[in-house]
Order: sequence, then structure tokens, then C-alpha cells
Amino acid sequence: MRIAFIANDVNHQGGPAKVTAALVERLCEDHQVSVFSHTIEGIDLSKIKHHRVPAIMRPKFLSYISFLSSSTIILAVLSLFRKRDFDIIHGYVCAFSTDVITFHFCEKEGLRLEKANIIEMPHKSIWQKLKALDHRIYRRLAAFVEGRTFGHNSPKACIVVSQSMKREFVCHYGDAAESIIVIPNGVDLKMFNPANRLSYRDSLRQKHGISRSDLVLMFAGGDWERKGVLYVIEALSLLPQPDVKLLVIGNGDEKFYGQLAELKQVRERIIFVPHSSNLWEYYAASDVFVFPTIYEPFGLVIAEAMASGLPVITSRVAGAADIIIDGVNGLLLSSPSDVSDLATKIELLLSNAELRETMGERARETAEKISWDRVAQKTLEVYNSVLNRERRVI
Repeated sequence: MRIAFIANDVNHQGGPAKVTAALVERLCEDHQVSVFSHTIEGIDLSKIKHHRVPAIMRPKFLSYISFLSSSTIILAVLSLFRKRDFDIIHGYVCAFSTDVITFHFCEKEGLRLEKANIIEMPHKSIWQKLKALDHRIYRRLAAFVEGRTFGHNSPKACIVVSQSMKREFVCHYGDAAESIIVIPNGVDLKMFNPANRLSYRDSLRQKHGISRSDLVLMFAGGDWERKGVLYVIEALSLLPQPDVKLLVIGNGDEKFYGQLAELKQVRERIIFVPHSSNLWEYYAASDVFVFPTIYEPFGLVIAEAMASGLPVITSRVAGAADIIIDGVNGLLLSSPSDVSDLATKIELLLSNAELRETMGERARETAEKISWDRVAQKTLEVYNSVLNRERRVI
């Protein structure tokens, strides 16, 4: 099969870029794969054909619209000269002229939450105000393009990464979204593994000045306002144990949240780490993964933490909550902003090593059912369904 992927970035760092990379690596073994992207890293280029799509890197809204425009023009030109010889064109960003598209975010739902101030970005400094403005413009553009995707030129198949996402699309787009297919994101079971504790736990703790006896909470991800870093910091201030540390890994407004931590008198217990390419080492060094997100279509970090054998505390609204049974292989928050409930659940796990171990083992067993190989197979089934439908029409 000749498959073309369209994605702004392809790498193993996180988000849609990571999902695309995982599928490209698996499908290129048995299929002819082309990738249209602005950047690509960590992929064996001898196994694929890469087409660099010109795009503006910043601000975010210009990056989005420039990549969308450039990729659409390139595909149109290739089609004009009869060089677009693909069986399936799979978009991992809202793109036109695709056969299959995977949504990782319901832009209309995100816009609704932001308009209702359920998700609110800090906007005190000039930099924060500019960032918030860029984000607002991007979200409105993305929501507009998303709406156009469900028009008369909609792809032959639409994929979302959780049941909650499908419900959101049906809510916003009605019957046009009823045929959406749900394929949860996967996880690399070799890379994210409980065995990593033997290799990395002590050395990484030593690197960050964490003792062996300290209990460590971990948060990972960007877009901290949406993913609930504020709630984790507030919950940390309510814990009775003075030896609990918090690893916050990812890119965000460290100055703003550092000041909040100082206000809550827990700044010395928090370690901010810029986005790390060796995230599995941090899971190995941690005891509990905490992710009280306000809105999360799936949450790759949740699946990775579970695969690493960590007990997870996250919100019921997270897409990955589909694979969590509350109290069995993780703990679920009914309201991410209920800091008292979050602190109680953290305390429950930190005070009971046996419960942490049991819940972590069950989390690993669950993660083993969502490997990237399984995701690739389900995606191929969608491709074949689209192609069979076309053959019947012909």
C-alpha cells in the first residue's frame, strides 16, 4: 500500500508528532510510506520518502495556517502533474485533500471551554498577554478549519483517540460526526517499562538532588493551564508529608507557577525540568503520576506512566480514562479543580506502598493491551475499509 502522512512535525517528543512517528515506523516496514512534514526527527529516512513542507515556526497561529496552506498547495500541484500516486493520504493535522484524518483535539470543545473561562491562561505580563493572544487566534482558526472538515469535502474516514472525543464531535457537529472511528493512542511497551527502575531510578534522583527515601510525584506535558499544574501545586501544599517532591516535566510558564509555588510555600519541593527526550527515566524515578487535566482528548503520558508501572491519578474527562478502572489500575478525579480530593488521593497512594505496587502492576497489564503495533493494525483496517468502499463505487 502507498501511504502518505501529513503532519506538521514528526518526532518522538509527544502529541500528534509522536503518534505519527510511531505509525510511520511500523507501517514503513511493509508499505511504501511518504511523509509530508515541516520537521522530522528520529526516523530512518532510508525507509521512507520525506517531503519538507515550508512553514513559519512562530507564532503558533501562523505556523498552523502556513503549514495548512503549504501542504494543500503541494498536494494540489502533485495531483495536477499526476505525481500524487498514493492509495491513502492520512492527515494528522486538519488538512484538505485527505482520505483519512486523525483528530487529537476537538477544537470546538477547546474553544467552548476557553470562552467559558474554564481554561484560562495567565495574562499579567506582556509576554503572557502576547502568548494568550496567539493562542486565541490559533484556536479560532483551528476551530474554523475543523468545521470545514465536516463539510461536503470531508475525508472518507475520521479517527479520534477516545470515546469522549467522539461524544464531543457528535455534540458539536451532529450526524456528520456519527461515523467517526475510535482508535486510542498506543504506547511503546519496551521503552516504557517497570524494569527501567533498576537502570535509572537512583541515578536520576541523584541528578536532581532527590534522596532514595523521598516520595516523588510526577507531572509531564505542555499546555500547563489546561493540564492542571496549578491543581497539583495546590494539592502538594495540603500534603502532611514534608519529604514529598514534585517533578514537573515539560514546557510551560515556569516563572508564573514558580511564584505560585512560593506563595503556597512548596517551591523548594518542586523540580521544573524542560521537555525531556528521556521521559522513561523520570517515570522510573517517580512513585505516582498526577495529571488533573481540565480537558485531554487522550493523554499519551498517562498511558506511558501506566506502562512504566506507575499508579496514575487523572481526571475522568481525560480520554485515557477509558482504560482506567477507578481504584483498580488508577484513581479518577470527578473534578480536577477539587484540590482537596486530589490531595486525599495522593495521600492514599503515598501512605500505602503495597497499594502503589499493586495498582502499578495492574496499570502495566492494562497498557500491554494498547501497543503501537495494535494501533497500526487498527489503522490499516481503516485504510482497507476506505479502499474497499472506493472499489465498490467504481
